[in-house]
Amino acid sequence: MAEVRTRYATKSKTTDVPGRTLNSARTNHWVIDSPSGPNEAVTTGESFMAGIAACGVSLVEMHTVRNNLPFGTLEVSVDATRTDESWPDFAAIDVHFTYTGIDGDQAASYTQIWMENCPLYRAVAKATKVTVTHKVK
Repeated sequence: MAEVRTRYATKSKTTDVPGRTLNSARTNHWVIDSPSGPNEAVTTGESFMAGIAACGVSLVEMHTVRNNLPFGTLEVSVDATRTDESWPDFAAIDVHFTYTGIDGDQAASYTQIWMENCPLYRAVAKATKVTVTHKVK
């Protein structure tokens, strides 16, 4: 049996507001709203897409630090859509990397490293059309 490298444990529970959940991971707690619920806090879809973006930033940054590679800054934005035709799935997800302090070839290489190693990206790319772009400012 393979050795477990990382375990992610979270939980979500109802609150006194329909469509609002209280979520926990370790000692961290946060509210997530359903888009069809109060829609005041971050929604389920936004939380999911934030995980994809955060995986992009942290994975690329960690890769450059571990390998002593040039790196400036990185911002990852995610735009996802759902349509009546695609329901309940996403119709499309667009992920855009904006780098500073490196050249275009490095940006392309770093983006590819993310595509090969981010489990969140890999999971959604199997089920949904995902477009990934990058630029250097």
